[in-house]
Amino acid sequence: MKEISIHVGQKIRLYRKMKGLTIEVFAGMIHKSKATVSKYENGDISIDIETLFVIAQALEVPVNQLIDYANEKAAAEDGVIKRHLGKSRYYMYFYDGRRNRIARNIIEVQDGGEENGVFDANMYAYLENFDNYYQCKLLYHGVMRRYDTFVNFNFENQNNKVERAFLYAINSFSHSGRMSGLYCGLSTQPILPACFKFVLSPEILEENEELKSELTVSKEDIKVLKKMNMFVINDHA
Repeated sequence: MKEISIHVGQKIRLYRKMKGLTIEVFAGMIHKSKATVSKYENGDISIDIETLFVIAQALEVPVNQLIDYANEKAAAEDGVIKRHLGKSRYYMYFYDGRRNRIARNIIEVQDGGEENGVFDANMYAYLENFDNYYQCKLLYHGVMRRYDTFVNFNFENQNNKVERAFLYAINSFSHSGRMSGLYCGLSTQPILPACFKFVLSPEILEENEELKSELTVSKEDIKVLKKMNMFVINDHA
């Protein structure tokens, strides 16, 4: 299946770029030619298992991070929570006030391999569009934990291991599977502890004024903050 080779190649390119390695340098690290590495990344040729382990070692990632291909059509559809979270991919939005725009992100949860309600998860952050989310500006690895009324994510920034991102979302139990929550981590420019609102959806949302209003801090948010001395999110899904 060529799509598997393409998927693996895209993941290799992503991790190589995250580490700031040129094709020439990376090719030298795994003792392959630049042309061969280019074919690996484009999915033009399959990679043997020994070479795959060498590549993973050079990129300092587990092999399973390179071969996490999943057939989206096999996602479970029974039950509201399972229907929402059983999908391998869904969309996270927050409003970046520094750039005055809605920021696009994708969270990918691994189907299968669940242990005690814990799933492996990746977050591809700051996307220009959703067509190729491997062209992200920031990459996070971590886990998702699912409960009856809440879902949380713990992520480690692969670009900056200092940052740990924590996301808590309210399970709305709505048929849309859409959820609201809070993201806590480190901001950039300047690097400071930060917290902001986000919306999570199994489907791509229209980036309109209604979504922007849901993502920005409201007068009611400030009122509650002053009263309780804490930032609290109510589900608007």
